[in-house]
Amino acid sequence: APVDIASLACFRIVFGLLMFVDIIFYLRRGWVKSLFIDPKFFFTFPGFDWVKPWPGNGMETEFWIMAAAALFIALGLFHRIAAAVFFLGITHVFLCEVSEYLNHLYLICVIAFLMIFVPVHRAWSLDAWRNPKLRSQTVPACWLWLMRAQVGIPYFFGGIAKLNADWLRGEPLRMWLAK
Repeated sequence: APVDIASLACFRIVFGLLMFVDIIFYLRRGWVKSLFIDPKFFFTFPGFDWVKPWPGNGMETEFWIMAAAALFIALGLFHRIAAAVFFLGITHVFLCEVSEYLNHLYLICVIAFLMIFVPVHRAWSLDAWRNPKLRSQTVPACWLWLMRAQVGIPYFFGGIAKLNADWLRGEPLRMWLAK
């Protein structure tokens, strides 16, 4: 059944803006250089030892391209191309160094992949403004439920995994605040 597209369009905008801010944060803090340019050795995922950071300042260029793609996602401009570029870039970054693994980065890779196919650009986007035939106020409910599930499932099981003595005593928070 068709559902209102507003929540998916809003998700697209927020996701694109958050990714833009996150990437700029990495660039401004010098983390791209310290994590991907300066090191001479990288720990890789099994089967992905062929994935390496770009030589020279290539990683900074990749991050700037991802920042532009994230803005294009937020604006809904050339959305599918921007989502594909962002997905390839963020997945490359994820696969370059296993020691920097974050489950949130994995989730971002999966969401970026889904954004290529989910029709989130049919409302509140420059694509829909440029091509009125693309505009829609509804989408099939399966797209909304797919995105809900993809965000909800990891957080649900992450919450269950944290139901242990350390987390219930507040130990991780105490350790983080002590730094």
